[in-house]
Amino acid sequence: MTALKPIGKTLAEFQPLQPAEQKLLVACRAGEIAEISAQRPTEATPDNTVRAAFLRFMLLGGDERAPVHEKGVQLQGAWVGDELDMRGATILTDVWLRYCTFVEALIFRDASVKGSLALSDSKLAELAGDGFFCKGDLFLERVGISKVVRLLGAQIGGDLTCSGASFDNGGVIDRSVIKGCVFFQDKFIATGEVRLVSVQIGGDLTCKSASFDGGESDALVIDKAAIKGSVFFKDEFIATGEVRLHIAQIAGNLNCQDATLKGGNGFALTGDGMCVQGALFFRNLKLVEGDISLSSAHVGRLVDDKEIWGGTLVLDGFVYDSIAGGAPTDAATRIAWLDKQSAAHAGLDKKGAEFTPQPWRQLIKVLREMGHAEDARQVSIAFEQRLRAANLIGQTPKDWNRFRAWSYRKISRTGHRLFGVLTGYGYRPLRLLAWMVGVWLFCAVLYWCAAVQGVFAPSDPLVFQNEKYEVCAPSYVAPASAVVSPIKGAGNWYLCAALPEEYSGFSPLAYSLDVILPLVNLQQESSWSPLIPTPNKTWYKELFTFEGGKHWTRLLVWFEILFGWVASLLLVAVVSGLTKRREE
Repeated sequence: MTALKPIGKTLAEFQPLQPAEQKLLVACRAGEIAEISAQRPTEATPDNTVRAAFLRFMLLGGDERAPVHEKGVQLQGAWVGDELDMRGATILTDVWLRYCTFVEALIFRDASVKGSLALSDSKLAELAGDGFFCKGDLFLERVGISKVVRLLGAQIGGDLTCSGASFDNGGVIDRSVIKGCVFFQDKFIATGEVRLVSVQIGGDLTCKSASFDGGESDALVIDKAAIKGSVFFKDEFIATGEVRLHIAQIAGNLNCQDATLKGGNGFALTGDGMCVQGALFFRNLKLVEGDISLSSAHVGRLVDDKEIWGGTLVLDGFVYDSIAGGAPTDAATRIAWLDKQSAAHAGLDKKGAEFTPQPWRQLIKVLREMGHAEDARQVSIAFEQRLRAANLIGQTPKDWNRFRAWSYRKISRTGHRLFGVLTGYGYRPLRLLAWMVGVWLFCAVLYWCAAVQGVFAPSDPLVFQNEKYEVCAPSYVAPASAVVSPIKGAGNWYLCAALPEEYSGFSPLAYSLDVILPLVNLQQESSWSPLIPTPNKTWYKELFTFEGGKHWTRLLVWFEILFGWVASLLLVAVVSGLTKRREE
Protein backbone atom coordinates (compact mmCIF):
# COMPACT_ATOMS: atom_id res chain seq x y z
CA MET A 1 0.00 0.00 0.00
CA THR A 2 1.40 3.39 -1.06
CA ALA A 3 1.92 5.85 1.83
CA LEU A 4 -0.26 8.92 1.74
CA LYS A 5 1.35 12.36 1.27
CA PRO A 6 0.02 15.83 2.08
CA ILE A 7 -2.07 17.39 -0.66
CA GLY A 8 0.02 19.25 -3.21
CA LYS A 9 3.15 17.18 -2.71
CA THR A 10 3.08 15.03 -5.85
CA LEU A 11 3.33 15.92 -9.51
CA ALA A 12 0.43 13.61 -10.37
CA GLU A 13 -1.99 15.92 -8.58
CA PHE A 14 -1.32 18.70 -11.11
CA GLN A 15 -1.73 16.69 -14.30
CA PRO A 16 -2.33 17.75 -16.95
CA LEU A 17 0.19 20.58 -16.78
CA GLN A 18 -0.44 23.85 -18.59
CA PRO A 19 2.17 25.00 -21.15
CA ALA A 20 3.79 27.50 -18.79
CA GLU A 21 3.89 24.93 -16.02
CA GLN A 22 5.55 22.40 -18.33
CA LYS A 23 8.27 24.99 -19.10
CA LEU A 24 8.78 25.62 -15.40
CA LEU A 25 9.07 21.88 -14.69
CA VAL A 26 11.78 21.44 -17.31
CA ALA A 27 13.68 24.60 -16.30
CA CYS A 28 13.72 23.68 -12.61
CA ARG A 29 15.22 20.28 -13.41
CA ALA A 30 17.96 21.90 -15.53
CA GLY A 31 18.62 24.87 -13.20
CA GLU A 32 17.58 27.34 -15.88
CA ILE A 33 15.16 30.28 -16.13
CA ALA A 34 11.65 29.41 -17.22
CA GLU A 35 11.04 32.38 -19.51
CA ILE A 36 7.31 32.45 -20.17
CA SER A 37 7.46 36.03 -21.47
CA ALA A 38 10.04 38.78 -21.76
CA GLN A 39 7.58 41.26 -20.28
CA ARG A 40 5.18 41.27 -17.37
CA PRO A 41 1.79 39.96 -18.60
CA THR A 42 -1.25 42.21 -18.35
CA GLU A 43 -3.82 39.42 -18.78
CA ALA A 44 -4.09 35.68 -18.39
CA THR A 45 -3.68 33.37 -21.37
CA PRO A 46 -3.43 29.56 -21.66
CA ASP A 47 0.26 29.97 -22.44
CA ASN A 48 1.30 32.23 -19.54
CA THR A 49 -0.74 30.95 -16.59
CA VAL A 50 0.92 29.10 -13.72
CA ARG A 51 -1.28 27.83 -10.91
CA ALA A 52 -0.22 29.09 -7.47
CA ALA A 53 -0.48 25.56 -6.04
CA PHE A 54 1.88 24.18 -8.69
CA LEU A 55 4.34 27.04 -8.10
CA ARG A 56 4.23 26.24 -4.39
CA PHE A 57 4.89 22.56 -5.17
CA MET A 58 8.03 23.49 -7.10
CA LEU A 59 9.19 26.03 -4.47
CA LEU A 60 9.05 23.26 -1.86
CA GLY A 61 11.35 21.07 -3.96
CA GLY A 62 8.86 19.07 -6.07
CA ASP A 63 9.12 15.28 -5.85
CA GLU A 64 11.08 12.43 -7.45
CA ARG A 65 9.33 13.04 -10.78
CA ALA A 66 9.78 16.82 -10.57
CA PRO A 67 13.20 17.47 -9.08
CA VAL A 68 14.37 21.05 -8.46
CA HIS A 69 17.97 22.02 -9.21
CA GLU A 70 20.02 23.61 -6.44
CA LYS A 71 19.74 26.91 -8.34
CA GLY A 72 16.13 26.94 -7.29
CA VAL A 73 12.94 28.13 -8.99
CA GLN A 74 13.50 30.78 -11.67
CA LEU A 75 10.31 32.03 -13.31
CA GLN A 76 9.85 34.99 -15.62
CA GLY A 77 6.80 36.55 -17.23
CA ALA A 78 4.09 34.28 -15.74
CA TRP A 79 0.52 35.01 -14.68
CA VAL A 80 -0.43 33.61 -11.26
CA GLY A 81 -4.16 34.02 -10.78
CA ASP A 82 -4.74 32.78 -7.24
CA GLU A 83 -3.18 33.15 -3.81
CA LEU A 84 0.34 31.85 -3.29
CA ASP A 85 0.30 30.63 0.29
CA MET A 86 3.77 29.74 1.58
CA ARG A 87 2.77 30.07 5.22
CA GLY A 88 5.20 28.20 7.50
CA ALA A 89 7.05 26.70 4.54
CA THR A 90 10.79 26.20 4.23
CA ILE A 91 12.41 26.90 0.86
CA LEU A 92 15.93 25.53 0.58
CA THR A 93 17.06 27.44 -2.50
CA ASP A 94 16.95 30.91 -4.04
CA VAL A 95 13.61 32.10 -5.41
CA TRP A 96 13.60 34.16 -8.61
CA LEU A 97 10.13 35.33 -9.68
CA ARG A 98 10.59 38.25 -12.04
CA TYR A 99 8.23 40.06 -14.44
CA CYS A 100 5.34 38.05 -13.03
CA THR A 101 1.79 39.14 -12.25
CA PHE A 102 0.31 37.88 -8.98
CA VAL A 103 -3.39 38.63 -8.92
CA GLU A 104 -3.82 37.54 -5.32
CA ALA A 105 -1.62 37.85 -2.24
CA LEU A 106 1.81 36.33 -1.70
CA ILE A 107 1.77 35.00 1.84
CA PHE A 108 5.15 34.25 3.40
CA ARG A 109 4.08 34.38 7.06
CA ASP A 110 6.57 32.44 9.20
CA ALA A 111 8.13 31.09 6.00
CA SER A 112 11.84 30.55 5.62
CA VAL A 113 13.96 31.03 2.49
CA LYS A 114 17.49 29.72 2.83
CA GLY A 115 18.67 31.83 -0.08
CA SER A 116 17.45 35.11 -1.58
CA LEU A 117 13.95 36.07 -2.72
CA ALA A 118 13.69 38.16 -5.88
CA LEU A 119 10.32 39.56 -6.97
CA SER A 120 11.78 42.34 -9.09
CA ASP A 121 9.65 43.89 -11.88
CA SER A 122 6.62 41.90 -10.77
CA LYS A 123 3.13 43.12 -9.90
CA LEU A 124 1.65 41.98 -6.60
CA ALA A 125 -1.69 42.46 -4.99
CA GLU A 126 -0.23 42.01 -1.51
CA LEU A 127 2.92 40.83 0.19
CA ALA A 128 2.39 39.43 3.69
CA GLY A 129 5.50 38.26 5.51
CA ASP A 130 4.98 38.44 9.26
CA GLY A 131 7.74 36.40 10.87
CA PHE A 132 9.34 35.81 7.45
CA PHE A 133 12.98 34.69 7.40
CA CYS A 134 15.22 35.23 4.39
CA LYS A 135 18.84 34.28 4.69
CA GLY A 136 19.88 36.32 1.69
CA ASP A 137 18.51 39.47 0.04
CA LEU A 138 14.91 40.46 -0.56
CA PHE A 139 14.57 42.15 -3.94
CA LEU A 140 11.45 44.23 -4.55
CA GLU A 141 12.96 46.36 -7.30
CA ARG A 142 10.38 47.99 -9.58
CA VAL A 143 7.65 45.93 -7.93
CA GLY A 144 4.13 47.29 -8.00
CA ILE A 145 2.04 46.35 -4.95
CA SER A 146 -1.58 47.44 -5.12
CA LYS A 147 -2.72 46.57 -1.60
CA VAL A 148 -0.15 46.44 1.18
CA VAL A 149 3.36 45.33 2.08
CA ARG A 150 3.42 43.82 5.54
CA LEU A 151 6.61 42.47 7.08
CA LEU A 152 6.19 42.30 10.84
CA GLY A 153 9.09 40.76 12.70
CA ALA A 154 10.78 39.64 9.50
CA GLN A 155 14.48 38.73 9.38
CA ILE A 156 16.47 39.43 6.25
CA GLY A 157 20.09 38.35 6.16
CA GLY A 158 21.08 40.67 3.33
CA ASP A 159 19.66 43.82 1.77
CA LEU A 160 16.06 44.91 1.33
CA THR A 161 15.91 46.55 -2.07
CA CYS A 162 12.77 48.42 -3.09
CA SER A 163 14.34 50.67 -5.71
CA GLY A 164 11.91 51.79 -8.38
CA ALA A 165 9.03 50.02 -6.63
CA SER A 166 5.49 51.32 -6.17
CA PHE A 167 3.57 50.77 -2.93
CA ASP A 168 0.00 51.86 -3.61
CA ASN A 169 -1.17 51.48 0.00
CA GLY A 170 2.00 52.09 1.93
CA GLY A 171 3.90 49.41 3.77
CA VAL A 172 4.62 48.12 7.26
CA ILE A 173 8.04 46.65 8.03
CA ASP A 174 7.90 46.92 11.81
CA ARG A 175 10.15 45.14 14.29
CA SER A 176 12.11 43.55 11.47
CA VAL A 177 15.83 42.82 11.42
CA ILE A 178 17.67 43.60 8.18
CA LYS A 179 21.35 42.83 8.37
CA GLY A 180 22.20 44.71 5.20
CA CYS A 181 20.98 48.00 3.74
CA VAL A 182 17.49 49.19 2.86
CA PHE A 183 16.93 50.97 -0.45
CA PHE A 184 13.94 53.13 -1.39
CA GLN A 185 15.36 54.91 -4.40
CA ASP A 186 15.39 55.28 -8.19
CA LYS A 187 11.88 56.79 -8.45
CA PHE A 188 10.41 54.73 -5.64
CA ILE A 189 6.78 55.78 -5.00
CA ALA A 190 4.68 55.09 -1.92
CA THR A 191 1.08 56.20 -1.58
CA GLY A 192 0.05 55.80 2.02
CA GLU A 193 2.10 55.58 5.18
CA VAL A 194 5.35 53.60 5.15
CA ARG A 195 6.36 52.35 8.59
CA LEU A 196 9.75 51.06 9.69
CA VAL A 197 9.09 51.15 13.42
CA SER A 198 11.60 49.42 15.72
CA VAL A 199 13.50 47.99 12.75
CA GLN A 200 17.17 47.07 12.98
CA ILE A 201 19.16 47.89 9.87
CA GLY A 202 22.77 46.77 9.61
CA GLY A 203 23.71 49.27 6.91
CA ASP A 204 22.29 52.43 5.36
CA LEU A 205 18.70 53.47 4.86
CA THR A 206 18.72 55.18 1.50
CA CYS A 207 15.74 57.20 0.26
CA LYS A 208 17.08 58.94 -2.82
CA SER A 209 14.87 60.03 -5.69
CA ALA A 210 11.89 58.67 -3.79
CA SER A 211 8.39 59.94 -3.13
CA PHE A 212 6.41 59.21 0.04
CA ASP A 213 2.84 60.51 0.09
CA GLY A 214 1.09 59.76 3.35
CA GLY A 215 -2.18 61.38 2.37
CA GLU A 216 -4.01 62.02 5.65
CA SER A 217 -1.35 60.06 7.59
CA ASP A 218 2.40 60.37 8.10
CA ALA A 219 4.58 59.89 5.06
CA LEU A 220 7.44 57.90 6.59
CA VAL A 221 7.71 56.63 10.17
CA ILE A 222 11.07 55.35 11.42
CA ASP A 223 10.39 55.55 15.15
CA LYS A 224 12.67 53.58 17.52
CA ALA A 225 14.75 52.27 14.62
CA ALA A 226 18.37 51.21 15.13
CA ILE A 227 20.40 51.97 12.01
CA LYS A 228 24.10 51.12 11.99
CA GLY A 229 24.76 53.14 8.85
CA SER A 230 23.48 56.49 7.61
CA VAL A 231 20.04 57.72 6.59
CA PHE A 232 19.69 59.57 3.30
CA PHE A 233 16.71 61.77 2.46
CA LYS A 234 18.22 63.49 -0.56
CA ASP A 235 18.44 63.76 -4.35
CA GLU A 236 14.79 64.45 -5.18
CA PHE A 237 13.45 62.93 -1.97
CA ILE A 238 9.85 64.14 -1.56
CA ALA A 239 7.72 63.54 1.52
CA THR A 240 4.10 64.69 1.62
CA GLY A 241 3.19 64.28 5.24
CA GLU A 242 5.29 64.02 8.35
CA VAL A 243 8.66 62.22 8.41
CA ARG A 244 9.18 60.82 11.90
CA LEU A 245 12.31 59.51 13.57
CA HIS A 246 11.27 59.47 17.22
CA ILE A 247 13.96 57.88 19.40
CA ALA A 248 15.74 56.57 16.29
CA GLN A 249 19.39 55.55 16.74
CA ILE A 250 21.57 56.36 13.72
CA ALA A 251 25.25 55.43 13.87
CA GLY A 252 26.13 57.43 10.76
CA ASN A 253 24.71 60.64 9.31
CA LEU A 254 21.19 61.93 8.70
CA ASN A 255 21.38 63.67 5.34
CA CYS A 256 18.45 65.78 4.15
CA GLN A 257 20.19 67.76 1.41
CA ASP A 258 18.06 68.58 -1.66
CA ALA A 259 14.97 67.11 0.01
CA THR A 260 11.41 68.38 -0.27
CA LEU A 261 9.42 68.11 2.96
CA LYS A 262 5.72 68.93 2.67
CA GLY A 263 4.34 68.54 6.13
CA GLY A 264 1.02 70.17 5.30
CA ASN A 265 -0.58 71.74 8.37
CA GLY A 266 1.54 69.74 10.81
CA PHE A 267 5.20 68.86 11.21
CA ALA A 268 7.43 68.27 8.24
CA LEU A 269 10.12 66.43 10.22
CA THR A 270 10.19 65.24 13.82
CA GLY A 271 13.19 63.63 15.44
CA ASP A 272 12.27 63.87 19.11
CA GLY A 273 14.75 61.90 21.18
CA MET A 274 16.69 60.62 18.19
CA CYS A 275 20.46 60.13 18.34
CA VAL A 276 22.67 60.72 15.29
CA GLN A 277 26.29 59.91 16.02
CA GLY A 278 27.46 61.54 12.82
CA ALA A 279 26.19 64.74 11.24
CA LEU A 280 22.72 66.13 10.66
CA PHE A 281 22.83 67.65 7.18
CA PHE A 282 19.92 70.07 6.91
CA ARG A 283 20.97 72.41 4.14
CA ASN A 284 20.10 73.18 0.52
CA LEU A 285 16.64 71.75 0.93
CA LYS A 286 14.35 72.57 -1.96
CA LEU A 287 11.25 73.13 0.14
CA VAL A 288 10.14 72.76 3.75
CA GLU A 289 6.46 73.23 4.52
CA GLY A 290 5.61 72.65 8.16
CA ASP A 291 7.40 72.65 11.48
CA ILE A 292 10.59 70.87 12.53
CA SER A 293 10.91 69.21 15.93
CA LEU A 294 14.25 68.10 17.37
CA SER A 295 13.18 67.98 20.98
CA SER A 296 15.67 66.03 23.15
CA ALA A 297 17.56 64.93 20.03
CA HIS A 298 21.35 64.53 19.96
CA VAL A 299 23.55 64.84 16.89
CA GLY A 300 27.31 64.81 16.60
CA ARG A 301 27.58 67.70 14.14
CA LEU A 302 25.01 70.19 12.92
CA VAL A 303 25.44 71.14 9.26
CA ASP A 304 22.75 73.58 8.16
CA ASP A 305 22.17 76.92 6.48
CA LYS A 306 20.15 79.99 7.37
CA GLU A 307 17.84 79.91 4.38
CA ILE A 308 15.68 76.87 5.09
CA TRP A 309 14.49 75.62 8.45
CA GLY A 310 10.78 75.30 7.80
CA GLY A 311 8.12 76.98 9.88
CA THR A 312 8.43 76.71 13.64
CA LEU A 313 11.33 74.93 15.32
CA VAL A 314 11.15 72.85 18.49
CA LEU A 315 14.66 72.86 19.96
CA ASP A 316 14.13 72.23 23.67
CA GLY A 317 16.65 69.57 24.69
CA PHE A 318 18.36 69.51 21.27
CA VAL A 319 22.07 68.76 21.79
CA TYR A 320 24.78 69.00 19.14
CA ASP A 321 28.50 68.65 19.74
CA SER A 322 29.61 71.14 17.09
CA ILE A 323 28.47 73.25 14.15
CA ALA A 324 30.36 72.04 11.10
CA GLY A 325 30.58 72.02 7.33
CA GLY A 326 30.68 75.79 6.92
CA ALA A 327 27.36 76.22 8.72
CA PRO A 328 26.86 79.75 10.11
CA THR A 329 28.30 80.40 13.53
CA ASP A 330 27.80 84.15 13.76
CA ALA A 331 25.66 85.31 16.65
CA ALA A 332 23.09 87.19 14.56
CA THR A 333 22.24 84.19 12.38
CA ARG A 334 22.12 81.79 15.31
CA ILE A 335 19.91 84.08 17.38
CA ALA A 336 17.54 84.34 14.41
CA TRP A 337 17.62 80.52 14.28
CA LEU A 338 16.63 80.32 17.95
CA ASP A 339 13.85 82.81 17.30
CA LYS A 340 12.27 80.39 14.83
CA GLN A 341 10.91 78.61 17.88
CA SER A 342 7.38 79.44 18.89
CA ALA A 343 6.91 82.84 20.50
CA ALA A 344 6.31 81.13 23.86
CA HIS A 345 9.46 78.99 23.66
CA ALA A 346 11.57 81.87 22.38
CA GLY A 347 10.39 84.18 25.15
CA LEU A 348 8.80 86.63 22.73
CA ASP A 349 5.29 86.45 24.17
CA LYS A 350 6.28 88.42 27.31
CA LYS A 351 4.78 85.71 29.54
CA GLY A 352 7.78 83.46 30.06
CA ALA A 353 5.86 80.46 31.30
CA GLU A 354 7.03 78.24 28.42
CA PHE A 355 10.38 79.87 27.71
CA THR A 356 13.07 77.24 26.99
CA PRO A 357 16.57 78.32 28.08
CA GLN A 358 18.30 75.07 27.04
CA PRO A 359 18.66 75.96 23.31
CA TRP A 360 20.42 79.21 24.31
CA ARG A 361 22.74 77.50 26.78
CA GLN A 362 23.53 74.78 24.23
CA LEU A 363 24.43 77.31 21.52
CA ILE A 364 26.61 79.32 23.91
CA LYS A 365 28.42 76.18 25.03
CA VAL A 366 29.13 74.97 21.48
CA LEU A 367 30.28 78.36 20.20
CA ARG A 368 32.62 78.77 23.16
CA GLU A 369 34.07 75.27 22.77
CA MET A 370 34.58 75.87 19.04
CA GLY A 371 36.58 79.02 19.80
CA HIS A 372 33.96 81.54 18.69
CA ALA A 373 34.29 83.47 21.93
CA GLU A 374 32.88 86.78 20.71
CA ASP A 375 29.83 85.17 19.14
CA ALA A 376 29.30 83.19 22.34
CA ARG A 377 29.39 86.44 24.34
CA GLN A 378 26.89 88.09 22.01
CA VAL A 379 24.49 85.17 22.34
CA SER A 380 24.98 85.23 26.12
CA ILE A 381 24.06 88.91 26.27
CA ALA A 382 21.03 88.35 24.03
CA PHE A 383 20.00 85.48 26.32
CA GLU A 384 20.06 87.75 29.37
CA GLN A 385 18.01 90.34 27.50
CA ARG A 386 15.52 87.67 26.49
CA LEU A 387 15.17 86.53 30.10
CA ARG A 388 14.18 90.05 31.08
CA ALA A 389 11.88 90.42 28.07
CA ALA A 390 10.17 87.18 29.07
CA ASN A 391 9.64 88.55 32.60
CA LEU A 392 11.81 85.83 34.12
CA ILE A 393 13.99 88.22 36.14
CA GLY A 394 12.86 88.74 39.70
CA GLN A 395 10.51 85.80 39.99
CA THR A 396 9.14 85.40 43.52
CA PRO A 397 7.53 82.58 45.52
CA LYS A 398 3.78 82.31 45.16
CA ASP A 399 3.18 82.96 48.85
CA TRP A 400 4.57 86.50 48.67
CA ASN A 401 2.04 89.31 48.89
CA ARG A 402 1.48 91.50 45.86
CA PHE A 403 3.39 94.55 47.07
CA ARG A 404 6.39 92.55 48.22
CA ALA A 405 6.55 90.63 44.95
CA TRP A 406 6.11 93.81 42.90
CA SER A 407 8.88 95.60 44.78
CA TYR A 408 11.30 92.70 44.49
CA ARG A 409 10.55 92.30 40.79
CA LYS A 410 11.08 95.98 40.05
CA ILE A 411 14.34 96.12 41.98
CA SER A 412 15.62 92.91 40.37
CA ARG A 413 14.74 94.00 36.85
CA THR A 414 16.29 97.43 37.39
CA GLY A 415 19.45 95.88 38.79
CA HIS A 416 19.58 93.36 35.95
CA ARG A 417 19.18 96.10 33.37
CA LEU A 418 21.87 98.21 35.05
CA PHE A 419 24.18 95.18 35.16
CA GLY A 420 23.67 94.75 31.42
CA VAL A 421 24.25 98.42 30.62
CA LEU A 422 27.40 98.66 32.70
CA THR A 423 29.11 95.30 32.11
CA GLY A 424 27.15 93.47 29.41
CA TYR A 425 26.00 91.03 32.14
CA GLY A 426 29.63 90.32 32.98
CA TYR A 427 30.61 89.51 29.39
CA ARG A 428 31.82 93.06 28.66
CA PRO A 429 33.92 94.02 31.73
CA LEU A 430 35.84 96.72 29.84
CA ARG A 431 32.55 98.48 29.22
CA LEU A 432 32.45 99.28 32.93
CA LEU A 433 35.84 100.98 32.72
CA ALA A 434 34.58 103.04 29.82
CA TRP A 435 31.55 104.07 31.85
CA MET A 436 33.74 105.04 34.78
CA VAL A 437 36.01 107.15 32.59
CA GLY A 438 33.01 108.79 31.00
CA VAL A 439 31.37 109.63 34.34
CA TRP A 440 34.71 110.84 35.72
CA LEU A 441 35.29 113.28 32.87
CA PHE A 442 31.65 114.38 32.70
CA CYS A 443 31.53 115.16 36.40
CA ALA A 444 34.93 116.88 36.23
CA VAL A 445 33.59 119.32 33.62
CA LEU A 446 30.57 120.09 35.79
CA TYR A 447 32.75 120.49 38.87
CA TRP A 448 34.90 123.00 36.97
CA CYS A 449 31.81 124.96 35.98
CA ALA A 450 30.60 124.88 39.59
CA ALA A 451 34.00 125.98 40.90
CA VAL A 452 34.09 128.93 38.50
CA GLN A 453 30.68 129.92 39.86
CA GLY A 454 32.07 129.86 43.41
CA VAL A 455 30.30 126.69 44.56
CA PHE A 456 33.41 124.92 45.97
CA ALA A 457 35.21 125.99 49.15
CA PRO A 458 38.04 124.60 51.32
CA SER A 459 37.02 122.08 53.98
CA ASP A 460 39.78 123.04 56.42
CA PRO A 461 38.47 125.59 58.99
CA LEU A 462 42.01 126.95 59.41
CA VAL A 463 41.65 128.23 55.89
CA PHE A 464 38.07 129.36 55.45
CA GLN A 465 37.93 130.88 58.99
CA ASN A 466 41.24 132.72 58.71
CA GLU A 467 40.81 136.47 58.31
CA LYS A 468 43.84 136.54 55.98
CA TYR A 469 41.83 134.64 53.35
CA GLU A 470 38.43 136.22 53.80
CA VAL A 471 39.03 137.97 50.48
CA CYS A 472 38.50 134.54 48.81
CA ALA A 473 35.11 133.93 50.39
CA PRO A 474 32.06 134.40 48.16
CA SER A 475 30.70 136.87 50.70
CA TYR A 476 33.68 139.16 50.29
CA VAL A 477 32.91 142.75 49.17
CA ALA A 478 35.78 144.80 47.83
CA PRO A 479 36.34 148.14 49.66
CA ALA A 480 35.42 151.34 47.88
CA SER A 481 38.82 152.92 48.50
CA ALA A 482 40.86 153.17 45.34
CA VAL A 483 44.07 152.88 47.36
CA VAL A 484 43.54 149.15 47.89
CA SER A 485 44.60 147.08 44.84
CA PRO A 486 42.00 144.43 43.79
CA ILE A 487 42.91 140.79 44.58
CA LYS A 488 42.88 138.47 41.57
CA GLY A 489 40.00 136.00 41.88
CA ALA A 490 38.58 137.70 44.94
CA GLY A 491 35.25 136.18 46.05
CA ASN A 492 35.99 132.72 44.56
CA TRP A 493 37.95 130.11 46.50
CA TYR A 494 38.91 128.28 43.30
CA LEU A 495 40.29 131.35 41.50
CA CYS A 496 41.53 133.34 44.50
CA ALA A 497 45.22 134.24 44.32
CA ALA A 498 45.35 134.87 48.03
CA LEU A 499 44.93 131.21 48.91
CA PRO A 500 48.28 129.91 50.22
CA GLU A 501 50.26 127.78 47.80
CA GLU A 502 50.91 125.10 50.41
CA TYR A 503 47.22 124.35 50.56
CA SER A 504 45.98 121.70 48.10
CA GLY A 505 44.52 123.57 45.19
CA PHE A 506 41.19 122.50 43.72
CA SER A 507 41.50 120.32 40.59
CA PRO A 508 38.21 119.30 38.91
CA LEU A 509 39.80 116.20 37.33
CA ALA A 510 41.46 115.06 40.55
CA TYR A 511 38.38 115.87 42.63
CA SER A 512 36.10 113.85 40.31
CA LEU A 513 38.56 110.94 40.37
CA ASP A 514 38.78 111.11 44.16
CA VAL A 515 34.98 110.94 44.41
CA ILE A 516 34.42 108.09 41.93
CA LEU A 517 37.15 105.85 43.40
CA PRO A 518 35.99 105.00 46.93
CA LEU A 519 39.26 103.45 48.08
CA VAL A 520 41.56 106.14 46.65
CA ASN A 521 42.52 109.33 48.52
CA LEU A 522 43.88 112.14 46.37
CA GLN A 523 43.28 114.68 49.20
CA GLN A 524 40.79 116.53 47.05
CA GLU A 525 37.56 115.29 48.58
CA SER A 526 38.97 115.86 52.08
CA SER A 527 40.21 119.37 51.27
CA TRP A 528 37.34 120.69 49.16
CA SER A 529 33.57 120.38 49.20
CA PRO A 530 30.63 122.13 47.60
CA LEU A 531 28.98 124.83 49.65
CA ILE A 532 25.84 123.62 51.37
CA PRO A 533 22.71 125.51 50.33
CA THR A 534 20.48 126.98 53.01
CA PRO A 535 17.81 124.37 53.86
CA ASN A 536 14.15 125.11 53.24
CA LYS A 537 11.70 125.23 56.10
CA THR A 538 9.38 122.54 54.72
CA TRP A 539 10.50 119.04 53.69
CA TYR A 540 8.84 119.02 50.27
CA LYS A 541 10.50 122.29 49.31
CA GLU A 542 13.81 120.91 50.46
CA LEU A 543 13.36 117.82 48.29
CA PHE A 544 12.06 119.44 45.15
CA THR A 545 13.65 122.92 45.08
CA PHE A 546 16.81 123.18 43.00
CA GLU A 547 17.85 126.79 42.93
CA GLY A 548 21.37 127.67 42.02
CA GLY A 549 24.38 125.48 41.41
CA LYS A 550 24.77 124.37 45.03
CA HIS A 551 21.80 121.96 44.94
CA TRP A 552 22.83 120.44 41.62
CA THR A 553 26.47 120.11 42.63
CA ARG A 554 25.54 118.36 45.85
CA LEU A 555 23.35 115.87 43.92
CA LEU A 556 26.13 115.34 41.39
CA VAL A 557 28.61 114.48 44.14
CA TRP A 558 26.16 112.02 45.70
CA PHE A 559 25.53 110.43 42.31
CA GLU A 560 29.23 110.01 41.59
CA ILE A 561 29.89 108.53 45.03
CA LEU A 562 27.12 105.95 44.58
CA PHE A 563 28.16 105.21 41.02
CA GLY A 564 31.75 104.76 42.11
CA TRP A 565 30.83 102.25 44.80
CA VAL A 566 28.49 100.30 42.51
CA ALA A 567 30.96 100.28 39.64
CA SER A 568 33.88 99.27 41.86
CA LEU A 569 31.95 96.41 43.41
CA LEU A 570 30.79 95.21 40.00
CA LEU A 571 34.31 95.40 38.60
CA VAL A 572 35.74 93.41 41.47
CA ALA A 573 32.92 90.86 41.16
CA VAL A 574 33.34 90.42 37.40
CA VAL A 575 37.12 90.18 37.50
CA SER A 576 37.18 87.76 40.41
CA GLY A 577 34.45 85.59 38.88
CA LEU A 578 31.99 86.14 41.70
CA THR A 579 29.27 87.21 39.27
CA LYS A 580 27.42 84.12 38.12
CA ARG A 581 27.52 83.79 34.37
CA ARG A 582 25.07 81.62 32.50
CA GLU A 583 27.73 79.83 30.45
CA GLU A 584 27.16 76.21 31.40
